[in-house]
Amino acid sequence: MLRGSLTPTLKPDPDNAGVGNHKLSFVSSHIDMKQNSYIHQSFASISSHLFSVVGLIVVLLCWELLVPIFNIPAWILPTPSMILMRMIQDASLLLNNTLVTCIEAGIGLIIAIVFSTTIAILLYTSKPLRLIFYPLLVGSQTIPIITVAPLFVLWFGYDLLPKIVIVILMCFFPICLSFLTGLLVVDPAKIELMKTLSATPAQILKHCAIPSALSSFFSGLKISATYCITAAVIGEWLGAKAGLGELMRRSMHSYSVDLTFAAIIIVSFLSICLLWLIQRIERKILFWKEGS
Repeated sequence: MLRGSLTPTLKPDPDNAGVGNHKLSFVSSHIDMKQNSYIHQSFASISSHLFSVVGLIVVLLCWELLVPIFNIPAWILPTPSMILMRMIQDASLLLNNTLVTCIEAGIGLIIAIVFSTTIAILLYTSKPLRLIFYPLLVGSQTIPIITVAPLFVLWFGYDLLPKIVIVILMCFFPICLSFLTGLLVVDPAKIELMKTLSATPAQILKHCAIPSALSSFFSGLKISATYCITAAVIGEWLGAKAGLGELMRRSMHSYSVDLTFAAIIIVSFLSICLLWLIQRIERKILFWKEGS
């Protein structure tokens, strides 16, 4: 009897039970809110894409119907169906020239990324260099690239090199300026914290400044991605042996406007695909921004 009377009995605490139920309800409500937010974002994204597709279809239908109604000649404005047929007929020609343009734009963009990030880091780490070269960097953008592009063709010939140089020049400034701006606006408190931990300037740059500036870097990279294909086409238009720009120039001279429109569509498609690819890479690298 004594031993039995000393055995403790566990009774549920109504206060603790209330707290536990409140925590469970809070967690479940938080999960429901995240699920509802994700569903709402997905629905909004699908709706925006759907409206874009519907709008594009309406424009193409109006184009297809109005051209024959107003008797516009095909050598001035072909219908979308004529452009599609020409793309199918000259698919191999368009593919070969597209590959040349992609090679020029890809090499130029990669070199521009390496060169611009290096220059941005040098200007960030050295204030005298920044004071000397930053105004020159900004002032160089007042010169239209199309005015100096013929000089590159004259100096380097009709091969890939002048087109790559033009792509580098057009893509360099947005990446360099955006990345440098991101480096300069890093939170000073983070840098001071790294210094209190005896971090070297190289460690501060690697672990604090560059990760904080990646968002600005990708902003400039996305701008340059829309420039690189256009820059390659501009270089080809001024003088080239192959490429979409050269194809557009020859088709315009022969009044094959449907082929010109086909090349324009491919240029736009390549720019959109490159921009989409960079956005996907940005989401993978800056995964912590996905929730925001």
